[in-house]
Amino acid sequence: MHSEQVLAFLDEHPELLQQVAARYGLQPSPQNGERVVVSFVERQMLELKDQNRQLEAQLQQWVERGQDNDRILAKLHRLTLAQLAARGLESRIAALRGSLRQEFQLERMALRLWHPAADGAGEHYNAQSEVQGLARNLAAPYCGPYVNDEVLSWFPPTPVLQSFAQVALRGSDGQAFGILVLASDDAQRFTFDMHTQYLSQIGELVSAALLSALEAQ
Repeated sequence: MHSEQVLAFLDEHPELLQQVAARYGLQPSPQNGERVVVSFVERQMLELKDQNRQLEAQLQQWVERGQDNDRILAKLHRLTLAQLAARGLESRIAALRGSLRQEFQLERMALRLWHPAADGAGEHYNAQSEVQGLARNLAAPYCGPYVNDEVLSWFPPTPVLQSFAQVALRGSDGQAFGILVLASDDAQRFTFDMHTQYLSQIGELVSAALLSALEAQ
């Protein structure tokens, strides 16, 4: 049978080519509502292009995440410098409040200390309360919509706060001597599923800075 005869036969029986496509390295593919035959090599190229697009999207996500981390680290660095520049307990508390406002756009912060040397720290001193037990039990920062009534009373009634971060302040012996609470009227600012690595670092930094000031008094 000559090639012209084969082609003529296939023209008369196009369904046969669809049936034997895989046998000859061809794959049927829909196009404009019809079934056409695409070579196996072309199909591989299309799949590789699709995988490449997925990898590019994933790489872009990693780049953006890295840039976000860089920005947070720069903010933590400036917060650290502000604490080093401040002298005395009240000065460091004021510097902390200013850094949280300027660097992290957090307007609502509450701090309570029960270290013996903090009895002159005014509203920041908390001699006896259930919050001390709460701080002792915070193995990691808590993020979410709930705080107890005592903690909530540390903030003005408006705006209505929707999410909170509670960070225990600990000495070198691991014992809690205070608690830092951050609050927001944005329900998505502090959520149960958020990573708390940077909050932990803030807690360690604030703990060291305030404890140094307390012990120097």
